[in-house]
Amino acid sequence: ALALMKTISPDLDLISKKKEKSIDIEAEDKEALLFDFLSEFLYIFDVEKLIFGEIEVKKIEESEESYKLEAKAMGEKFSKEKHEIGTEVKAITYSYMNIEKKDESYVINIVFDI
Repeated sequence: ALALMKTISPDLDLISKKKEKSIDIEAEDKEALLFDFLSEFLYIFDVEKLIFGEIEVKKIEESEESYKLEAKAMGEKFSKEKHEIGTEVKAITYSYMNIEKKDESYVINIVFDI
């Protein structure tokens, strides 16, 4: 999610942590969970003009029926005067999406539609 934010505005250090947003996502598999998670951030940016410099995944749960994710994001309203303008992201895609578990973490590859 921070890679998405960095694509939109490359210097994350310029983003103040004035607003907190809770993100709760549920999906049928890991790929859909990642897609929905990133799509939520893109939606928040497009609609609320919020950009985040800190994102913390609080919990990921896996069951036979679904995957659930809880996260907290800290940021502020995007301002052209304050924040560097990066690349406009139109959509999240499943193209070339890969999620690989390595030890206790994941390596994720994803392509954004720009």
